[in-house]
Amino acid sequence: MPVDPEYIEQLVLEEIAGTISPEDSITLKDLVENNPDAYAIWLRMHRRLTGDHIQSMREDLPDTLPLSQIIRVARERKRRKILARTSLSVAAVLLLTASVCYKLLFPAFKPVSPGTGPSFALKSVMLQLPDGRSFQLGSGQQQFKAVGNIFRSTSGKLSWSGGGTESQLATIIVPPGKDYIVQLPDGTEVMLNAASRLEFPLAFAHHRNIRISGEAYLRVAKEGNRPFRVQLPNSVVEVLGTSFNVNTYEGTQERVLLETGSVKLLTADGNILLDPGQAVSYQPGKAPEAFSGDTAMALAWKRGYYSFQGTSVRDVSKVMERNYSIRVILDDVAAGEQLYSSRLEKGEELEKFLIRLKSIVKIDYQFEKGDSVLHLSYRP
Repeated sequence: MPVDPEYIEQLVLEEIAGTISPEDSITLKDLVENNPDAYAIWLRMHRRLTGDHIQSMREDLPDTLPLSQIIRVARERKRRKILARTSLSVAAVLLLTASVCYKLLFPAFKPVSPGTGPSFALKSVMLQLPDGRSFQLGSGQQQFKAVGNIFRSTSGKLSWSGGGTESQLATIIVPPGKDYIVQLPDGTEVMLNAASRLEFPLAFAHHRNIRISGEAYLRVAKEGNRPFRVQLPNSVVEVLGTSFNVNTYEGTQERVLLETGSVKLLTADGNILLDPGQAVSYQPGKAPEAFSGDTAMALAWKRGYYSFQGTSVRDVSKVMERNYSIRVILDDVAAGEQLYSSRLEKGEELEKFLIRLKSIVKIDYQFEKGDSVLHLSYRP
């Protein structure tokens, strides 16, 4: 069903500002859960208007903007409703609107890794095509024709034929609790983990460039005359033919683990070449350094489970959020500092996992808002 983008943007803006009414909240939840286009708008706006990156952007903005400019933008975007209903201070409203104006004027702001989706996040993998159309991809067999190509989705894997150009960019969005494989035009396979995103051209010509946020395992087809480049939020991985894992779930830190072949990580703080079995963790402002990586543990997600060895419950909770599409709140510092050694099966029921977690570490748990928010607390 078609949606009015401006109406969705207004609802999402009110949700972020904390001024959305219960009725509109229910409407937004239904739209995001059942309409891929609405979910795409929700995801884009949450990426741009929430998190640490938006705070740093706000610090660079003037304290206020001319009132006439604010009202004009609000009228053009049909968002005047938020100005009348918001419970925030006037300064906060102006600041939020200024952020929106800034993003409209400067759309090239550096992308960030997707955060954990909400409880009403999209249930299926979504394909966004260059012509603006979106398709939900299931685990069965699908075939459809669009933008001059025939797309086939079979057993959780997408491929296509028919041509295209490097300028035709498509996007795959994988929701929490899912994973998906994309076979690119050169034969390269990209396996995306939960809550991840892949941007790619429908055809490769002189270059083989893609963009990934989240986590993915790549098996790159070797072509000596066309290097393969993976753009991450803060760095670029350059390869010829190899298999490796990238992880950008932590917005300020990116990890690359090489399984076979050779890759080079290119950053603003220096470049580094990896050998098989090596990994690198990069944070902007610090020179990247290679270390010996645990390949089996890092790639366990490809085999259907997550492996933990002396892992803090704080880090385990982040995996739980991506696997179960819930929000996890640590009620005290001690709960997050508990160390957990076991595994989490991707298809395992949440309650079953929590019982095992509780038996191993000193925590209690309780749910809020049905089953969408989980509280973990320390148990002396």
